[in-house]
Amino acid sequence: MLGELAAGSAEGLLLIQDSVSCEGRTLLKSFVTASVQRGESVHVLGFDLPEEEFKTGFPASVTSQLQYHDAFRDPLGWTGQCCSFTLDDFASSALVERLAAGTQGPATIVLDSLSWLLLRLPFPRVCQVLSQLHRKAQVAGLKITWIVALLHGDLHQPGQLGALHALARVVVKVSPAPESRAGGDDAACVAVTLHRKRGSKVLQKKEYFTVLPNLVLKCLGEVPEDGVSREEDSRVPATADPAANLTFNLRLSEAERQAKEAVPLPYQFSEEKKSSLLQTSTSEGKIYYEPDAADDIDEEDPDDDLDV
Repeated sequence: MLGELAAGSAEGLLLIQDSVSCEGRTLLKSFVTASVQRGESVHVLGFDLPEEEFKTGFPASVTSQLQYHDAFRDPLGWTGQCCSFTLDDFASSALVERLAAGTQGPATIVLDSLSWLLLRLPFPRVCQVLSQLHRKAQVAGLKITWIVALLHGDLHQPGQLGALHALARVVVKVSPAPESRAGGDDAACVAVTLHRKRGSKVLQKKEYFTVLPNLVLKCLGEVPEDGVSREEDSRVPATADPAANLTFNLRLSEAERQAKEAVPLPYQFSEEKKSSLLQTSTSEGKIYYEPDAADDIDEEDPDDDLDV
């Protein structure tokens, strides 16, 4: 699922939630690379890092296509630089006006990071901008495919995280891979992806992934539901036998099985009855009586077995 999303299979707000144990900026950069390769205009609203540090690792073909809006150097507008991006500029109308000036075709908006904004702006205001940006961009003739936002989950309360997850179309939570998997050739991580599709259908998938040195995403397969990788299958103990160590036997020997199969089934038809049923029916009725083994048949006194 993660590879399909990077290829542009959906649209809307995409949250990449990381933590102290596993950073998510590398995955964010892989989505930036994928958007550039699709020919989209990519606008980066940078708050956490300076522009030079954010662009580290990208090929020259990618950095030349990025439109970086620097909010790291002067986020409060104290220096008065005309090209700087400030907190006051984070409003849906102001953003659309800024983005439409240098955009041709579909666009991807990158927030690095959304946590920086949430710690300095009112929470309802941030949610309002995220929910209105797509609609106001369409009115201005700008098509926004993705709003990819990096969210540091350790910095926010569960209630805020839940509200943001409900607002997003896709939520990707990254975490370290198990030691058995992380020790392989690829420095793998685990991504739990929740995708809310149109029509209220929700898909969830847990998979391994890594990001190559050229910042291209590489999916490494789905995590097994039991949490045990194929390499660990050989160390899993065998399933216990429920029929072992019992005071009675639940299994049949070969002789017992043959004797069981030789016993006729209840109400099994005799050969006489089978042949009569296969014949053409006539107007006469017939009664068939098949006595049991315990029946006492006496033609002279048919009522001999009655206690009279």
